[in-house]
Amino acid sequence: MANAGPDTNGSQFFVTLAPTQWLDGKHTIFGRVCQGIGMVNRVGMVETNSQDRPVDDVKIIKAYPSG
Repeated sequence: MANAGPDTNGSQFFVTLAPTQWLDGKHTIFGRVCQGIGMVNRVGMVETNSQDRPVDDVKIIKAYPSG
């Protein structure tokens, strides 16, 4: 869950494809990819703009609980 400091948690989330030690202790980890890492890697390869945001929308249509 992303935040900008104390008492600023929101509903934004992100998936990282590489180690991000600078985020340790700053954000809450609440999930992991159990299946479909290939799809996650494909999402990581989409074209992005100068702010590193996808040029075209990327949507999660379905997600399932693990276990």
